[in-house]
Amino acid sequence: MIFLALHDLIIVGGGPAGLAAAVYARKRLLDTLVLTMDIGGQILQTEKIDNYPGYLEKSGMGLVAAFEVQAKEYGAEFVIAEVTRIEKGEGNFKIHSSAGDFESKAVIVTGGRQPRRLCVPGEDRFLGRGVSLSLKCDAGKVRGKAVAVVGGGNTALQRAEFLSGSAAKVYLIHRRDSFRGDELTLMRLRSIPNVEFLLNTVITEMKGGSALESVVVKNTATGQVMEMRVDEVFLDIGRDVKLDYVKHLVATDPSGKIITDKFGRTSCEGLFAAGDITDTPYAQVIIAAGQGAAAALTAYGYIKKRPGEISYSC
Repeated sequence: MIFLALHDLIIVGGGPAGLAAAVYARKRLLDTLVLTMDIGGQILQTEKIDNYPGYLEKSGMGLVAAFEVQAKEYGAEFVIAEVTRIEKGEGNFKIHSSAGDFESKAVIVTGGRQPRRLCVPGEDRFLGRGVSLSLKCDAGKVRGKAVAVVGGGNTALQRAEFLSGSAAKVYLIHRRDSFRGDELTLMRLRSIPNVEFLLNTVITEMKGGSALESVVVKNTATGQVMEMRVDEVFLDIGRDVKLDYVKHLVATDPSGKIITDKFGRTSCEGLFAAGDITDTPYAQVIIAAGQGAAAALTAYGYIKKRPGEISYSC
């Protein structure tokens, strides 16, 4: 029989919510393990962050590095792995992952989002050859080219602004006539001469030979259809929640997100959640980090109620 080392807390996901949870858990001296496919999550690929108070370096990678250094300095342990299933036994949890099985007294779930797709003809064919789902992009790769950014949130607006400095032309394609992104970024974007807004517009097809060469777009208000030459399309239309590894344990809302209270508690005792995979209405770094901190403090309180349970790992 193989006996697993029992951790006080296992955190699934290494984005802002998971990293903040790790910091707060270690401040309480919980034996803390972070299981994550990468350290940073979605923010790792964000070119520009200008709304995190006190952070002026701008890049998402820089902010993640600061989070990571602090969590490791306090003693959080990290294992790069994909979590495949979480099971609850009598009091403890068993976490199955690509790096093996782990056991803990409490769990905080923060990871489980995948880029959304348009699902139009040609999209799969040109994925990686002109169609990008990644938030990170190389400005040099699009220098002098025509590119399209699809989306209406801050990610799409910031991407278009970033690309405008190197691309010859940036088309910002949005299916609605207004944006969800912040007004300040939108105001800056409207003043950039090589950015063209295509509102009430959707891509219906992607065309090309060995790589993407053009897209067919349709104006949903007028019905007009036209084909535009573009070299790259960046899809910034959000992410879908994929929580197959834990959805059998927790209550979720109609969109598949985990329902939590303000303390990060879920419908499963001892299992907490934080960040964009919860039913919070705002997908912001600072909110995710705050939720991670709250979940860690609540998890500490949960473990402390079990006499002699905290190992106080130093």
